[in-house]
Amino acid sequence: MKDNYQSDQSTDTAGETSRRSYMGLLGALGIGGALTGGAAMGSSGVASAQSNGAGLAVSDSGTMIDSTVAHLNFDDSLTATQSGDDSVTVDATVNRNPNVVNVRDDLGVEPEQDDLMAAIYDHYSSFRPTERNHRYEIPPGIWHVETDNIHLEAHEYFGLVGCPFAVLKVTDQDVDRLMTVGTVDPSLPHAQRTVMTDLQVDIRGEYDAGIARWYTYNFSHIENVSMRGQRDRLNPDYGGDLYTIMVDGVRYSTTNIIRGCTLNNGDTEYDRPSHVGHAIPFAANVYNHGTNIWESCQVSNYINNGIYVSGNDGRNIVRGCHVRNCTGAGIRIGANDRVENCHITMTEPSEYPWSGLWIENGGGQLVSQLMVNNQIQKDTEIIRLTQDGPARLTDVHITDRGTNGRAIRIDDNDSAPTYFDSCTITDRSSPTISDYAVYVGSSNVTFTNCEIDIEPQSATDRHGVFVTDGDGDIDRLTLDNVTIDADGASLRFDETGENHNVTHSRFDGLVMSDPDTTLERVLWVGNRHGGNTRFRGQRLQWEGGFNFGFDV
Repeated sequence: MKDNYQSDQSTDTAGETSRRSYMGLLGALGIGGALTGGAAMGSSGVASAQSNGAGLAVSDSGTMIDSTVAHLNFDDSLTATQSGDDSVTVDATVNRNPNVVNVRDDLGVEPEQDDLMAAIYDHYSSFRPTERNHRYEIPPGIWHVETDNIHLEAHEYFGLVGCPFAVLKVTDQDVDRLMTVGTVDPSLPHAQRTVMTDLQVDIRGEYDAGIARWYTYNFSHIENVSMRGQRDRLNPDYGGDLYTIMVDGVRYSTTNIIRGCTLNNGDTEYDRPSHVGHAIPFAANVYNHGTNIWESCQVSNYINNGIYVSGNDGRNIVRGCHVRNCTGAGIRIGANDRVENCHITMTEPSEYPWSGLWIENGGGQLVSQLMVNNQIQKDTEIIRLTQDGPARLTDVHITDRGTNGRAIRIDDNDSAPTYFDSCTITDRSSPTISDYAVYVGSSNVTFTNCEIDIEPQSATDRHGVFVTDGDGDIDRLTLDNVTIDADGASLRFDETGENHNVTHSRFDGLVMSDPDTTLERVLWVGNRHGGNTRFRGQRLQWEGGFNFGFDV
């Protein structure tokens, strides 16, 4: 495009000075900011200027501009020029994107007065599914929700976003859930792409509601969504939906991203024999076949499971999340799921049995860089493995300052391998009952490069690894480069002992077997013992050399 030249048709110097040059010269004299109305004018309404070294001569003004001039007044002579044939006119009133809907300007919703979700649903329903392609922008403020569970069944795109952030306040006790997206039926039409970001749902007062159940088709994104107020799911008068945020991909190619969401106010506890029935904060249920990425989310003080994604054949990747004081299980994963760089913390006592991480349903689970910090009583175990296939845990670090219970219990499928690599247990608990930190209750389990450091803070002994299922069928336990430092027994075999490999490990406590243990084809080499070694069972077909210098 050419420079913005403007001609002065009343002089012979027309077109020689551009508006940009003119304003630049004024700025050089330090008076550009004193001019009002844009440019000076000539006889046709356009001003031209020439430099004479001492100042600026402005045509048709009869005025010499120098450093002493503070203000120029052209009175009524400053007028707009006619547009040329090559001009382009932009009308701001008609240049808006019809797919971007401001709920106040376009739908007439007033904050703290009108029903926001009802207005959005009316607009959404006025279009055919293939024409539903709207981003609903909610300005800052508090917006009322009085309609229960609008169903956004099918659309090309639906976005519900705070601009930049907004609060949705539930103001009707009949609201159990804000919305349902899509259907479990994967056929078209469907909820193709769905987005919800930068919102907070307020359920304070005598209200309770879940936020969303989404059944998505192609892609969805939930980010920076939080809840103000405590769930009260089991309240007989106004208790809301079981799920707070539940996301299922109805196709194997569906991808859902749930990022930076916080549900930290928990649920209200009711007197029940278990945690079941209380609200679930984050979930994927049986209809999920796609991939869910749960990233950098936080959840606290829920009586039910914190992140509950185990009961489906889809894939869930839980990454960078922090779960605090959730009973049931902090993180509960199933087949093909992953947990990466997460943190589980238990600091508040619970009336219900709990576990920090529960691996179940199928195989293929991968866990890496998990930190667990427990400071309360545990009636069961911190990490529970009951899956039906292979699983691998790497760089899992457990710090236990609670009482009783176990750090790890493995009771999975005997035919599928379970691996622990570079994992640690730092046990500084205060037990009232003598027990073991790790229970190996199934076959084909491997610990490599692991360290178990047990130093009880009470007078009751706490032991290391107990190999038992009460049935005598466990085999193929491998301990390689493992250190177990315990006041009592470091390692104990009970009722079993076939095809084990115990190599290059150090046991600072007692190593033992029970009288009925039959150790067959066991490889036991390169180990170091700081305590007694007592094998009272039969040692048939023993393979490998034993450690000399210790009583057997």
